Amino acid sequence: MTSRSESNRDRALHAALAIAGGQGIRALTHGRVDSTAGLPSGTTSNHFRTRAALLHATVDHLVGAEQRHFAAESAPQTVDDLVAALAQFIRDAAGAQRDLTAARYAFFAEGFHDPHIREVLAQARHRVDVWAAQSLEVLGVSRPFAAARRMLTYVDGAILHALAFDAVFRDEDIAVAVHSLIDDVDGGA
Repeated sequence: MTSRSESNRDRALHAALAIAGGQGIRALTHGRVDSTAGLPSGTTSNHFRTRAALLHATVDHLVGAEQRHFAAESAPQTVDDLVAALAQFIRDAAGAQRDLTAARYAFFAEGFHDPHIREVLAQARHRVDVWAAQSLEVLGVSRPFAAARRMLTYVDGAILHALAFDAVFRDEDIAVAVHSLIDDVDGGA
């Protein structure tokens, strides 16, 4: 899973993210990261002296990983493209990227108490909001930021339901929701 050229710091961050997603924030300790990453004892604490430093570096790593995944996606050119992209994002978040998604939700809760985590997540969400609004603007939505906020709230809820209840969202369900959100914001146009 890790390449030989990957630094011990990177290995520790990958392991920390896996722990946060698979076991929760409380399980995230220097020793557990060392063990999970196959690093000598004390390696993680050499890079991240405190637990807070480890948490902050892990959330920064999470945001970077999600942005790399998100950047690979092209902007939708039609509403059908948007529906397909959102449907795939929901499937990935609840499937192949499940641990990454679980880590994000764990950090959401941690952000209630940690201003650094809250700020990092808020900045990342702002970038997603802008991307979504720009995508909707290209599609001719007259109030793209309002539509984007509603659409992303729906996506967050769909992902949470998929994770918590193994709910399956069909493309048709997402299409109805997206069209409804766009029509509602545009005044039924």
